[in-house]
Amino acid sequence: MIDHVGFDILTPQKIRSISVCEVTSDELYVDNQPKTGGLRDPRFGVSSRRGTCTACQRTWTECSGHFGHYELPIPVYHIGWISEVLFWLRHCCSHCGSVSENVIGKNCGQCKKKVFKFSKINSTTLNITDEKGTRELFATEAWELLKKVDPTQISKLRRCPFHPKDLILTVLPIPPNCVRPSPTMDGDEVRGEDDITRRLLYVLRIAKGYENIKEENSTVRQHYRKKVQDAVHMYIDQTRMSSKNKGTQKCISDRLRGKTGRLRGTLMGKRCNFTARTVISGDAMLDMRDVGVPQEVADKITIVESVNRLNYLKLREMVAAQDPRIKYIVQKDGTRLDMATVKGRTDLQVGCSVERILRDGDLVLFNRQPSLHRMSIMCHRAKILKGKTFRLNLSCTTPYNADFVSFPSC
Repeated sequence: MIDHVGFDILTPQKIRSISVCEVTSDELYVDNQPKTGGLRDPRFGVSSRRGTCTACQRTWTECSGHFGHYELPIPVYHIGWISEVLFWLRHCCSHCGSVSENVIGKNCGQCKKKVFKFSKINSTTLNITDEKGTRELFATEAWELLKKVDPTQISKLRRCPFHPKDLILTVLPIPPNCVRPSPTMDGDEVRGEDDITRRLLYVLRIAKGYENIKEENSTVRQHYRKKVQDAVHMYIDQTRMSSKNKGTQKCISDRLRGKTGRLRGTLMGKRCNFTARTVISGDAMLDMRDVGVPQEVADKITIVESVNRLNYLKLREMVAAQDPRIKYIVQKDGTRLDMATVKGRTDLQVGCSVERILRDGDLVLFNRQPSLHRMSIMCHRAKILKGKTFRLNLSCTTPYNADFVSFPSC
């Protein structure tokens, strides 16, 4: 029986423990090779179908990528945890670090000192009111205040295994290459970078600029501190920032939100490869085991057929003759060759596979949404027909809960 479900954060210690390399350079390539310590370090994993990962020695299909990390020059806010940081600041004493179940009033119940007041201006800015007046609270000062929190009193407010100071970023996790892949052509990478890589590159360059002005006056340091903070916000979630700071490149939250995001578009989406969708209609002349497929769909959708000793000779002849019915060849190492671009004789071996167009008799899965029970998806034999609709024998409409409007011929 499940007692409870807990959510944790990636602490700096956890980020460093899962990391395979530290990013120390804002250069991507040196002599057309990924630079070690850069955002394209080979240890992040294989991003193309060729080669093996230098961290785990696995191929593209087996390696899921590895995280790295970047040590930020200053603590910065995580834009998703601003409200949680404010919560802890209001429930903790600014002097002794004691934790109260309620928002602390004017004075601390433990040390009796007057506590600071904190407020949220917008989704990216916190203010502090102390003996100097009201001013903006930067992440560096907030981190120093949260460091004072007594670890033994954290359970008064939250059942969490992390310290409140870890809500402020000091180490930035760098996602694997497969999360931010370069464009590929015929299995090889071509020069060009993903939006996430460009965002990270901007963070590195702004942080490097801050390192160079550490000896400048406080006004210059404060300006660069804001630039580093905004760069991290734009990388994580730029939708909460003011419009003047937004860019055209996508951020992490853009990959997750919306209909085309990872949750609704990838994990929950019903559309996938090797599928087609159109209107259904009835056809009493079809066998109840068949489904009528439009010729236009059959010419585009493909079936993966493995090359074995029974079909080897036939498929080899079709490949040698550049038969248009075969669209792709998938070699043993996962390389996918497009028959429209491959010229000359291609060596086909047992163990490879080909993607060919649909033909009569192929077994396909037919589905009508909403899929309410398992008979909403059933196996049929493909029957290539003219027209633009999927056709179904009327005897098969009951499990699909399908109905048609028929018009008698005049």
